Amino acid sequence: MKLVEPAIPKSESAFEAMRRDIVSGVLAPGQPLRMAYLQKLYGLGATPIREALSRLEEKRMAVLVPNRGYTVAPVSLAELEDLELARETVECALLEDAIAHGDTQWEAEIVAAHYSLSRCAMPIGSNDAGVRLHWVDIHDGFHRRLVAAARSSWLKSFQDQTLEQLQRHHQALLFHPDAVNPERPSAHDPAMEAMLRDVLALEPHTRLMQATLDRDTAAASTLLRAHIRLALDLHRAISGTKAGTGTAPSPLKRVAG
Repeated sequence: MKLVEPAIPKSESAFEAMRRDIVSGVLAPGQPLRMAYLQKLYGLGATPIREALSRLEEKRMAVLVPNRGYTVAPVSLAELEDLELARETVECALLEDAIAHGDTQWEAEIVAAHYSLSRCAMPIGSNDAGVRLHWVDIHDGFHRRLVAAARSSWLKSFQDQTLEQLQRHHQALLFHPDAVNPERPSAHDPAMEAMLRDVLALEPHTRLMQATLDRDTAAASTLLRAHIRLALDLHRAISGTKAGTGTAPSPLKRVAG
């Protein structure tokens, strides 16, 4: 007897579609999420759209503005600093534990993930949301493979949440620089595009992989922290903000305790 897979609830379809478009930058930071527009965009009724918006607000991807309705959550240097600090704290702890406990299968999966990343075109200059999301999946997949041998499922869950929010900020840096700094044009100049390519380059990932496979915990942690901080440098360059002027804790400092 052929099994029939249960239909996906419309509210779940709406949520996943909007979450995908927010993470990929199709729906820009600060963009109004008007009901009529969303119903037409996704071909769904008001009830599933409303339920999806409520879930997106819980995940801090949308905000409800009094008398105006929902908008895509904005991005800011302060929040990016906070997220990068969270990522650095969680991911470095996971990486150190993975290096201590990983086996040869873990090593092989890192190499395979790195190969996939090496074959994935950078999304710079692409208006195709599918291309953007594919790169996000491959890039974040590489970072997840690096720490896959770590033992803490809670820390891995925190890593997933942090990476998703960071991608929303990173896509804004890539495709909506005017959302980061309204005084900047909506497209990058050649100097800023070169900086973007440095942030997304394969070489830092290759060095990070090699240090991890060599079980050089100190070098791997140092390379990971440097890689994480590149996005902050880019955000400061776009926004014209100097280091240390955000309101979040500095990612250059470790949390005591």
